[in-house]
Amino acid sequence: MAAGIFGSYYYSFIVKTDVFKNTYSTVISLLTSCIYLLITAFVEEIAWRGFLLERLPFKKIKSVLFVGTVWAVWHIPMWIIRNSLGMEQIVCFCIWTLLVSVVLGITYYQCRNILLIAIMHAAFNICYLAPIQYNIVVLAIIIFVGTLLYKKSDKKLFTW
Repeated sequence: MAAGIFGSYYYSFIVKTDVFKNTYSTVISLLTSCIYLLITAFVEEIAWRGFLLERLPFKKIKSVLFVGTVWAVWHIPMWIIRNSLGMEQIVCFCIWTLLVSVVLGITYYQCRNILLIAIMHAAFNICYLAPIQYNIVVLAIIIFVGTLLYKKSDKKLFTW
């Protein structure tokens, strides 16, 4: 969560704007949103990685790409209705979502850890406020930190 907030805050600082001002007017609203995003990410990850990815008959990389494609298409109505995005933005977000899904899928195959995947997913959702070029940096940081945490953790505690 901290990586996602930091990524968006760093973007705010670089472009000299306050991306949080209109979205999160108080610290409580930011924390509430983080909790909401973590819960929804956890539920989504149970479905996408914990259920669908585990049941596909393809090889691992094909399964990861398939889930990523379905996941990106699944988000399109939300981007159109809730976010009022245009076609160019939707294409960019589909590519971004596919990339994130590939990272989440590969990470899931490596550690079988739904909680870690949900935390990564929630961090990506928080980064939604910052443009994609800043999110890629956050993506790299999250992968690095997630790998370190996984290696230091009791793997049985976090296994799905």
